[in-house]
Amino acid sequence: MKRVVERNLASGSDYVEFMLHSSEFMPGGSPTFKTAADIETLYENLEQLFAWLQPQTSGMTLFEYYIDRTQRAKNS
Repeated sequence: MKRVVERNLASGSDYVEFMLHSSEFMPGGSPTFKTAADIETLYENLEQLFAWLQPQTSGMTLFEYYIDRTQRAKNS
């Protein structure tokens, strides 16, 4: 995942979009996360990813991103 983010940001993109469906946060909710241990590993991986992302990105909803982009366009 980090390589995907690095390539995305290096290409000049000003955003990284990340999503999981709520069903993926329960055991058996997806083929990838079949057991409770898989879910725990998912949470550990997400914590590491978000800690790594924090210094170089800021979290926001799609609407917040829209407002931010609109404001930046007005100010430029």
